[in-house]
Amino acid sequence: MFTNDYKYTLLSTLRNKRLIGWLMIFPIVLSILFKVTFSGIYDKQVSFDPVPAAIVEDEPNEAFSSVIDSVSKGENRLLDVTYTNEEEALELLDKGDVFGVIYTSDIKLTVNGTGIEQTILKSFTDRYLVTEKLLNETAAKHPEKLPDVIASMSEDITVIEQDRLSQGNPDVYITYMYNLIAMVAVCSSVTGLSTVTETQADFSALGARKCISPTPKLINILAVLCSSWTVTAVCMMISVTFLAFVLKINFGTRLPLVYLGALMGGMTGVSMGFTIGSLVKGSYEKKNTAAMIVSLFFSFMSGLMLGDMKYIVQDHIPWFNLINPAAVISDSFYFLNIDEGYERFISRLIIMVIMIIVFTLTGFIFTRRKRYASI
Repeated sequence: MFTNDYKYTLLSTLRNKRLIGWLMIFPIVLSILFKVTFSGIYDKQVSFDPVPAAIVEDEPNEAFSSVIDSVSKGENRLLDVTYTNEEEALELLDKGDVFGVIYTSDIKLTVNGTGIEQTILKSFTDRYLVTEKLLNETAAKHPEKLPDVIASMSEDITVIEQDRLSQGNPDVYITYMYNLIAMVAVCSSVTGLSTVTETQADFSALGARKCISPTPKLINILAVLCSSWTVTAVCMMISVTFLAFVLKINFGTRLPLVYLGALMGGMTGVSMGFTIGSLVKGSYEKKNTAAMIVSLFFSFMSGLMLGDMKYIVQDHIPWFNLINPAAVISDSFYFLNIDEGYERFISRLIIMVIMIIVFTLTGFIFTRRKRYASI
């Protein structure tokens, strides 16, 4: 009997157009909008392009020319230089093709703005002048200390190295994608409502037949619940696959575990819907409205609509992020991406398992209390 209930509930759930819209079409459309909106923002904010500058060699300065050559070569070069005369250099400056004009005679800088590029050029020329003055004074007064000064300055220049804190995707805007997957998971609560509506006699003829059938109610509930978990699992797999392979969202190097977190999140959402359906009295529309309000509220508090919301909650009521299913689900992806180990990811999976158990037991307890005067 479990097999038949599971099979036919699965088929009827797949025919639910509202379900297909919320759990498949809507996330795909929203993810495309996120991709278009946030694409390239992180790279533009953190990437560094060489600063265009014009060099006017009005007098030979071999030392400064060698420095210019060293900072204008290679992949991580500081400057993108153009050697020209003063007239053409000022013309390039007026057109905005360069951000500054550097004269090699007395290391003079001319700019026409106060942006970050002009600041970089000013810092570069000031640093060179200070270094040149220090070396000249040392060579004139204490020539024996010149090698030590040069070595000390070389160490100062090379002491800073770039090192990534995580091997995952550093793009901060990927959190919106995490929250999108979490929203799909918690919105799957609408499928969990069928666990109540299809096993209660006052909601449908199917529910009435199941109530008078010899099959234990626990078996009926588990069959409907498992079919809802299955449908949600398929929707979660489609969502993650679309994000990872169609939109090319970088989830790091642990994509199989992203699927695991999504599947657990979907089960959490279905179980939450089961609880909501058993607690909220009234028609299916009322239960469905309650499920969507709760789901969207949790999604909002996890940062789907406002990226900083979860951090605001963490500052004021940190315990809420541990009982918010959407926050727990999105955190599992976040920790999986930035952490080297798996401790925090596993802790979020454990919380989801606890939620599934609590929601399922609560829903079953309140569903079993249902009594009818007649069927």
